[in-house]
Amino acid sequence: MVAIGHWGSKLVSSEEDFFLGGEQIPGWALALSERSSGMSGWLLLGVPGLAWSVGLSAIWVLVGTTGGAIFQWVVYARPFMEGRKETGAVTPIGLLAEKLPGNSPVTRALPALITFVFYMGYVGSQFLAGGNIFKKAFGIDPVIGVLLIGGVVTAYSLAGGFPSVVWTDVMQALLMVFTLVVLPGYLLVGVFLDPSTSLLGGLAASGGNRAALFGGRTGAAALVFLGANLSWFFLYLGGYPHLDARFMAVRNSDDRRSAIIVATIWGILTSSGAVLLGLLARVIDGAPQALQADREMVLPFMVLKHLPGLLGGILLAGALAAMMSTASSQIVVASSAVAQDVYTDILKKGQDFSEKAQLRVSRVATLAVGVIGLVIALLTSNLVYTLVSYSGTGLFSAFGPAFTLLFFWRRNLSVAGLVAAFVAGPGTTILWIAFGMNSVITVRLIAPPIGFAAAIGASLLWPSEELTSPSPSTSAANQD
Repeated sequence: MVAIGHWGSKLVSSEEDFFLGGEQIPGWALALSERSSGMSGWLLLGVPGLAWSVGLSAIWVLVGTTGGAIFQWVVYARPFMEGRKETGAVTPIGLLAEKLPGNSPVTRALPALITFVFYMGYVGSQFLAGGNIFKKAFGIDPVIGVLLIGGVVTAYSLAGGFPSVVWTDVMQALLMVFTLVVLPGYLLVGVFLDPSTSLLGGLAASGGNRAALFGGRTGAAALVFLGANLSWFFLYLGGYPHLDARFMAVRNSDDRRSAIIVATIWGILTSSGAVLLGLLARVIDGAPQALQADREMVLPFMVLKHLPGLLGGILLAGALAAMMSTASSQIVVASSAVAQDVYTDILKKGQDFSEKAQLRVSRVATLAVGVIGLVIALLTSNLVYTLVSYSGTGLFSAFGPAFTLLFFWRRNLSVAGLVAAFVAGPGTTILWIAFGMNSVITVRLIAPPIGFAAAIGASLLWPSEELTSPSPSTSAANQD
């Protein structure tokens, strides 16, 4: 990772290169980067643990997330790409601000604040997860693990910015797919060769309706369960700035088409492998104490128990790679919000900077974001998990309505509508979870519709000035 980061630094000569790659990156690489950043350690640790715990019904989460990711490439990648070419924006927040009339400072400041706060929790959680794997798999002090992961990720993000992050993501994506094809495939062959073992039979024998697609639920309960799991689909519709940056960096339609193919194949292979790994762990090993204590350790447990050391080490590197991929992407996007959208475009607006000076500001911001994420991970783990519980829905319920309405509601989204989305969406998310309502109905079904409704309502009540002001030709006609 450090070597690739050093090589990536040679591709950076401007702020646009640092935050968006300067049209140097092919579509297939952006697709692998976007998918590995979007799925992260959740795919390698969270999904196998969920499948081990609940059985076949875990598949619906993957249908929602993978379907949303593919839909995003098909529908959203084009307007992001064309918007970047039209405006010259180098960040997703910059694209919002440039496309909205007036270029008000609030269109940069408010999204930048939401981005920074929520992503700090995400970055810290990836560092903590890396430290946890070092402890569980290798017996290394988790603090050392956090420092190693945080130091390496910050170093290559600082050195090469977006190009370094994308190309390290590519290697990490290949490691992830290798892990989630080789390990479940190896275990599945063993199950097939053992006449006394059956995958579905073993799941049924384990109890808990683990062989049922809806976990034993019927009627309305099954529909609510299905809706809650498929609602992950909507979180990917322009709602994550670190993924949006990949769409903005696409060079042309041919690259976009190749990216759709790669993202689809990678998503299907890894999603299937992650669920299958959890199911196989339940059938082969049952419920050992190690997994009862922490179900997210399914992958390290199965690797260390069933594979030779050298191969196991490569596959465990895949799990660490997933966390590094997401953390580095979020560090670069959070630093772009600080350096470009706040410092350059608000605090120093109108002042001329040399490319070298702009690049220096970008790297300082990246270093600062990485260090803050590391400090949060080491000192305030409770804060990390609190922020993460809000982050996914909080980000989407603001950015999702903003970009969806900006792209597909013609020019009707106003500055007031954007502000309403960024206040109502994250605000609802925080209040809903804080008051314990998430256990009644998932916030993913509540906050995004409120964000959309707030954006639409405010845009209708306080439309953009260019929509309310008469055009010159109309004024002339009235005078005549």
